Amino acid sequence: MAGEYNLDLDKRFVDNGDGTVTDLETKLMWKQTDSYQDTSKWVNWFRALEYVKKLNLENFGGHNDWRIPDLEEAEGLYDEDHAIRDTDRMDIFISATFSPGGGFTTWTSNELPHATAAIYYYRYGHANSNHKEDITKDSVRAVRDIEKSDKETGAIKKYPGFSESPLPR
Repeated sequence: MAGEYNLDLDKRFVDNGDGTVTDLETKLMWKQTDSYQDTSKWVNWFRALEYVKKLNLENFGGHNDWRIPDLEEAEGLYDEDHAIRDTDRMDIFISATFSPGGGFTTWTSNELPHATAAIYYYRYGHANSNHKEDITKDSVRAVRDIEKSDKETGAIKKYPGFSESPLPR
């Protein structure tokens, strides 16, 4: 998936000035920092879910639909031509629009057999699995959809949460 996007990385990611970053190519909004930067703790998969739930309860960035990215979304951030430093001062290959000093992985929503889930490594550009209860040096990057498509009609809803009223907004 890395490298399949059409927009130049410097133009693709927009700092929204509120702790979020918009990906113009995938129509996703990311939290600018990861769970490690926000809590100074590594998280297992279950703690990653709690972290995202807390963002929603706090209505972070004015939104309450934050979630753990799926593997394809997490992989979409990887670009070996751009790097920032993680908490270990090692390169992770994502846009400089994100804040340096975070973890080098993200948990994903892809659950695997034997109580494991996929994690994505931004240092190396590949996925692996980890037991969901293990706390190693893993964090999570929260994401939300900017546009949601209605699966039945194929219509794009640019403002999720609003009714589909024909009245002007």
